[in-house]
Amino acid sequence: MIIEKLYREICRFKKNTIQNILFASYSTLIVIVIMSFMIFFYYYTSHILTQRAVDSIQRLSNSISKQLDLEIRKIDTVSLNIVYSNLVRDHFEKYLTEVYNTTSKYKESKTLMDIFIAISGPSLPVQQINLYSFDGKMIGAGFLNSTVTVRLNRLPWVSRVLLLDGRKYISIPYNNAFFVGDADKSRYFISLYRVYFNNFRERMGIVEVVQDYNVIFSGLEDIVKPDSEDITTYVFNDEGHLVYPVTLNPEGYKFYFQNIKWTPETDYSGFLSIENPREKEKEIVAYTHSGYTGWSVILVQPTEKIMLSASQFTRLILFITIILLGFSLVFSFLIAKRFTEPIKKMHYIIKTTNLETLGVENFQELNSNINELEELNQAFYRMSGELKRAVDDLVIAKQREIEAKMLALQSQINPHFLRNCLTNISIMAEEGTTVPIITMCKNISSMLYYISSDSSSLVKIDTEIDYTKRYLEVIKLRYGKNLKYSINIDERIKEIRIPKLLIQPLVENAVKYGTDTEPPWLIEIKGCIIDGYWQIMVRDNGPGFSKEKLNLLEKDIEMIKHIETFPDTKSMGLLNVFARLYLSYRDKAIFKIGNNLNGGATVLIGGSIIEK
Repeated sequence: MIIEKLYREICRFKKNTIQNILFASYSTLIVIVIMSFMIFFYYYTSHILTQRAVDSIQRLSNSISKQLDLEIRKIDTVSLNIVYSNLVRDHFEKYLTEVYNTTSKYKESKTLMDIFIAISGPSLPVQQINLYSFDGKMIGAGFLNSTVTVRLNRLPWVSRVLLLDGRKYISIPYNNAFFVGDADKSRYFISLYRVYFNNFRERMGIVEVVQDYNVIFSGLEDIVKPDSEDITTYVFNDEGHLVYPVTLNPEGYKFYFQNIKWTPETDYSGFLSIENPREKEKEIVAYTHSGYTGWSVILVQPTEKIMLSASQFTRLILFITIILLGFSLVFSFLIAKRFTEPIKKMHYIIKTTNLETLGVENFQELNSNINELEELNQAFYRMSGELKRAVDDLVIAKQREIEAKMLALQSQINPHFLRNCLTNISIMAEEGTTVPIITMCKNISSMLYYISSDSSSLVKIDTEIDYTKRYLEVIKLRYGKNLKYSINIDERIKEIRIPKLLIQPLVENAVKYGTDTEPPWLIEIKGCIIDGYWQIMVRDNGPGFSKEKLNLLEKDIEMIKHIETFPDTKSMGLLNVFARLYLSYRDKAIFKIGNNLNGGATVLIGGSIIEK
């Protein structure tokens, strides 16, 4: 991100200068080499560091699991010594059979307490030993040397112990004020339970051996801390309950246990990489499951801590890269300066060259001492002269081409108009209307004179309107009162010159298609100036354009704009008008066709005002 920001800052104003291109080239090469090395180093070292971290915490988890097995085995040994002690069995049977003799029962319970203390002894010290009978009597030795009555059926662990039928059951940590009183409520214990049988394998009660929580887990920190303070240790039992540490909220850490594939009563170990859903960071997790205790020891180390050394090296390389980029900037500036000065001079010459100065003999040397640039400068002056001649020829050719196209399009109007007029005369002759024929012939003669005289492609709008009026008079002779028309032209546009025969074809098109409905037929012509454009609108009250007709006209208009080819279609009048309008005004031309809300069609033409 730092390199990218530096590059953007340098290239902000002139991105494509030689200096910036050289800088970008050298910088890119340096960055590619250094980044390739960084990526290789990072992934190589990350693999090694990760593997070492996995091996380390895997060994730690195995050591912790063995340490916990050893502590639980001490408790289990005490439990087994009680279970297999004939002395305990004999006195416990006597205690259960003495129903009425209170003195005898007390004596037997006192003897059992002494035996429990002797079995525990200094080699296998435990906090408490309890022997429960199924009638609710408990004989305890340790914190509490007494016989008490309990409701065995209300204790949560009883059903699970009975289900195991003699196998050990290890409880989760619990706080028991019954042992230590209310003075130390933060003290936790873990109990190991198993069913107690007589010689005939008949259930006589339940043995409980209690050990202090801190005694069992005191060695964990001594194992982990010498290796790393970043490693966190968790211990779960087979039921997914958090055994260590006891102060944590177990629900917040269950996802570790849920990600481990384990098999009860089987020793196994492994590791995995997960994303912590709480902190949203990647972690390496090593775990060891003990089939003996049913506990899973889980060690967690953040990947970020493992990769700390690699990240530090990466930052160092990044700092070196920035320094090298600075040197490359200075180096590229010095090299580019020799090229940029003559190029700037040449750029000024080219920038100040226009159509007036193009081809003028005013050769200037660059004095750059670079042969290629001097040859390029000479080639530019030679090209300037050739270009001047080519532009002159092109302007003349283009002007002649436009004139030829205008004459060709205008010539298409003449036979089209004559054919329609002769058709009208023929119809009126058949109907015996001789007087109108004479009037029509006079008007046609005047109109033909207008068409054939004055080869100029531009005429005044007033002259074009006069020609259109004569055409409407001719048409009205045929249709009589059924045809009505109105002409309203702004005085300001009458002197504006436009291409000849631009309005009459629109009126002719309105008459041709507007008379397909019931009379009377209305033709309206309006002219005005809007925002520096002359505009003339021709409107009728006929059936209007069909949707297909509009789409076809728009398609043909786009074709004329792009390739200046006149389409072969029946809409000759409208497309002819657009083609000549476009040749004269290009993008300044206005040509819109559409339908009126109340029926009929409207054609609007216009263009920028041409000076007289």
